[in-house]
Amino acid sequence: MNASQQVELGKLFFEDGIPGFSHLQFFQLLQEEESPFFLIRSTEETEVGFWVIDPFSFFRGYEIGLSDLVKEALRVEDRSQIAVFSIVTLRENNQATVNLKAPIVVNLSNRMARQIILQNDTYSIRQSLFDQQAVDRK
Repeated sequence: MNASQQVELGKLFFEDGIPGFSHLQFFQLLQEEESPFFLIRSTEETEVGFWVIDPFSFFRGYEIGLSDLVKEALRVEDRSQIAVFSIVTLRENNQATVNLKAPIVVNLSNRMARQIILQNDTYSIRQSLFDQQAVDRK
């Protein structure tokens, strides 16, 4: 058994599902204790889940803009209600990349969530999470 504990931070509702999993709407948000990593896991199909991070903690200049359509869909009235997560993917050679182009936006007051695609070309869907030199040392 793993020594770290997962702490549940609440339920999330994706009205339109997540791309590739549009049939799933209900998820729980968990955090690995004392870790910057979160898990968004389906409550309908528990084998479906996504490791995510708060991109602002790792990428200092990261910025997103929310369209009126997204604000309306999530019923956002105040920007302080918003949390943003980016999906982490583990790749070969212990590489980890982050999708900064399509963040998950959560309205903390009503637990509604949606993955959006940013319209600018500044961010990658495969941004390296860790410094390459640190990964290459063996």
